[in-house]
Amino acid sequence: MVVGTRARGAVTRIAPAAIPSVVIVTDPGPDPDDVKALLVAAILHRQGAVYLRAVIANGGCQAELRARLAQRVLDLLGVLDVPVGVGSAGKPYSPQPHEYALDGFERVDPARLRPGHELFLEALRAAAPRSLTVVCISSLRDLADVIAEDADLVLSRVREVAIQGGLEWDVARGAWAPDSSVNNTFDMAAAEAVYGFCLARGLPMSVVSRNAVPMLPMQLAKSFALRTCDPVMSYLATAQTLGLEGLWQK
Repeated sequence: MVVGTRARGAVTRIAPAAIPSVVIVTDPGPDPDDVKALLVAAILHRQGAVYLRAVIANGGCQAELRARLAQRVLDLLGVLDVPVGVGSAGKPYSPQPHEYALDGFERVDPARLRPGHELFLEALRAAAPRSLTVVCISSLRDLADVIAEDADLVLSRVREVAIQGGLEWDVARGAWAPDSSVNNTFDMAAAEAVYGFCLARGLPMSVVSRNAVPMLPMQLAKSFALRTCDPVMSYLATAQTLGLEGLWQK
């Protein structure tokens, strides 16, 4: 259980070589689940259970805004040593007002952010051989671009690619193909490139589909927010409620 997420000062961790090394590619904002995933990863990083090498935010033609949101989440958690990158632009999307309504978001200096492609390559080069887990919970464009630029580097450094997406068997082609999962449809060409590369080159891949999402009580985030008065939990509770109301109104 995570309660009272606000922390101060630098993070103290065990040596990165002794723990799993992770890069997260995400699109926080439209779906509060991405902020939840970042919250969990940041706490594990702070506790020394994983080494979060980088966070890359993409999509919606607002990658910089999403990167600023990710940066603010890390700041509020006291995780000050994880760089955040501005990833691929993606498809146009009009955000709802609550998506960036996290306390202090407007004070995040964009100059702190890194170019996402450059940061991704830097994280790969800094990783030990076959040590890095790449977690993709948004468009696969950023990983596809890195593969296109230096496939050998990806193969030499990545131990596993974990994707929130889906595959289906294409009878006509006699091969696996991306299904209609939202993260795939953001950029189907990128999805085909990433899945195809992993399957063809034997790079271990874990694909978690929408069917694997458990049914969690809607009041869970709200109960944490009320008990802790924590800004991240309050943001999640509000975003979850307003996001669901937006779906009902469509």
